[in-house]
Amino acid sequence: MKKTIGILLALTFVAVLAAGSFARTLEEEKQAVRDYLKVVDAKINKYRAQGNTAKVKQLQAEKQGTLRRWEKLKAQLEAGQTETPWVPPTPAPVAPAPAPTPAKAPAAGMGLSVGAKVGLTAGLFAVTGDLDYALDSILPGAKARLSVDYVTGNNPNSTATIDNPMKAVDVKLGGTYALDMLKTAALPIDWYVGAAYILPVKVNSARTGKWGAEAYLGGSYMIPDFGTVYGELGYAGLKYDATAAALKGVNAAVGYCYSF
Repeated sequence: MKKTIGILLALTFVAVLAAGSFARTLEEEKQAVRDYLKVVDAKINKYRAQGNTAKVKQLQAEKQGTLRRWEKLKAQLEAGQTETPWVPPTPAPVAPAPAPTPAKAPAAGMGLSVGAKVGLTAGLFAVTGDLDYALDSILPGAKARLSVDYVTGNNPNSTATIDNPMKAVDVKLGGTYALDMLKTAALPIDWYVGAAYILPVKVNSARTGKWGAEAYLGGSYMIPDFGTVYGELGYAGLKYDATAAALKGVNAAVGYCYSF
């Protein structure tokens, strides 16, 4: 009798353990199915919002197939059959959205600037046209400058009638170099230094010009949708005639230029 009771107790204990193990396995399978269906539903919503009906139908069919497999596996587990636990298929990877095409950078300019300024050359009234060409490929910050200058006024170093007033057309060959280290946010002016060789090509009274030179400090400020205003201050000497005293004095001018 005692032996029979012992056997019954052992069988009962084994049955309780088996039932607990079965319950945990079933709950784990339910959770795995829930997690997978959440992923599928999220994809369905995503492609429905994008209007991709073909992908929506594919995922809906996959969801229905998953539910059918789960019902079959659930029935097997509840019936006590031991089979390999159901593993949800790995969701198909979602292709990443294409990277936005970067905007094309504006085409680089020709590096040309055309300007006109008015002021003083060697202390006399002058009107000047400037043509600048950027030399960044050779020396960053450097520009070659070709200028045509009309100078007129009384020569303070000469009493000759033909020098009071004198008139001359000059060609200037020179260049500028940017002083980027001087530019600040508080004062957004592009500073530069420049120099040129002056060649008088036409002087009043049919005289033959000699030569001259100038050096200056300049600053420019770009106004959006308008162009650039600039000013220069320096010193120049001009020997416009072999017999006349040379002009020597201040260079000071303001002007406007446009870049291409």
